[in-house]
Formats: sequence, C-alpha cells, structure tokens
Amino acid sequence: MTTVPRDALLSLLGALQRARRKSIPLIANPELLDEEEGQDAVDVICMQFLAAGESLKRLERLYPGLLEDRYPHVDWKGAMGFRDVIAHQYFDLDIEQVLVICEQSLPDVIAAIQDLLKN
Repeated sequence: MTTVPRDALLSLLGALQRARRKSIPLIANPELLDEEEGQDAVDVICMQFLAAGESLKRLERLYPGLLEDRYPHVDWKGAMGFRDVIAHQYFDLDIEQVLVICEQSLPDVIAAIQDLLKN
C-alpha cells in the first residue's frame, strides 16, 4: 500500500478548503464580484487552485494512478489542468465558471483528500 506524506496532503487539503471558504460568499452573492473584496477573494481562490494543482501534479508524478484508482469519480486531470488555465489565462478567466467549479467539483476533491488522509 502506498503511503503519501501526511504533510503534503495536509497542505493540499488546506489550500482546497481555503478556496472553498472564500468561494462560499461569492456563490451566495455574485454581486460581491463587483467589489474589491470580492475580487480579492477571487485572487485568493485562484492562488489556492494554483498551489493545489501543483500539489496534485506532484502526487501524480510520485504515485502514478493513486488518485484515479482510489477516486475515479473525481476529475483529477481536470483539477490538475485547471492550474494551467489559471496560470496561463488568468486575465481571460470566466469567474462564474471558477465559482461553478468551487460549488460543484471542489467538494468531491476535498472529500477524496480527506479520505486519503484517513487511510
């Protein structure tokens, strides 16, 4: 059985959870995106996705197939690729789509990492 370093998973989980926390008010009230505070939250969300994407890519390099094999219902390639979209197309991001990802996809990724930490 593969043992992933706990500190790496905790850092990854922290980034994902912070992105989720910052997205909740924006999902509830998209008008916040018109304010500087809302734009700052988007910046935090994107930075956390960059960090998480790098961490996921590192996990995949060190433990090929681990995430896909254990949690096939999660779009791991999409999660890793989203990092590249943010890094290379930041000024062209569709913020509403970022929030949809936070609302619909992020909970499954968080749950999988939490499960990986337990096991």
